[in-house]
Amino acid sequence: MSFNPLTAVIAETSVTFGNRWMRMNDDLIIADLHLGKTMHFRKAGLPIPPSARFTDQSALLNLINAEQPNRLIILGDLFHSALNSEMEEFGMITSQFPKIEFLLVIGNHDILSGSNYRSLDLQIFETLSIGPFFLTHEPAAELENDQINIHGHIHPGALLRGKGRQSLMVPCFHLQNQHLIMPAFGALTGLMKIKPKKKDSVFGVLETEVVKLI
Repeated sequence: MSFNPLTAVIAETSVTFGNRWMRMNDDLIIADLHLGKTMHFRKAGLPIPPSARFTDQSALLNLINAEQPNRLIILGDLFHSALNSEMEEFGMITSQFPKIEFLLVIGNHDILSGSNYRSLDLQIFETLSIGPFFLTHEPAAELENDQINIHGHIHPGALLRGKGRQSLMVPCFHLQNQHLIMPAFGALTGLMKIKPKKKDSVFGVLETEVVKLI
């Protein structure tokens, strides 16, 4: 099934919003994979099928193959918790693309040592700046007047209402003042319902396309 991304202009820069990813020139940006969450849930006794652990790795591998970026930037929470086998599986992905730079902006769940991340060919940063964009995991408290803070952490979701009592929550990109909130890339992250204001822009990730909702 094909997917139709949406191109928009943010801070006088052309960006593309895709299926829980964002592209600027040759940089591909994602946030909040939470790899290892499947195993975490299963250890807690929750009935998560074993096959679910490969959903995010497969989606990431397909995305890299399709987009072929120069850099893949992950805005935090790459792994959900402590060291587990999904770290090795992620390393198998990075090893397949020696010409691509993999960058991790550290998030609150990224508790492994720097050597662990470097062993996966990951460059690690607290924050990252690209032109007018300031990249973090959590929302930045202070910004320059012309900066846009791209971040994850919140896992935004937009509630769509149909006729009658039908409703559906979908992942979304939420531009609010100087903050552009990324949807979570991980399949088991859940969604936090946003409450957009009049001047906000919301781009919803539907089954086959990204659409501007506001």
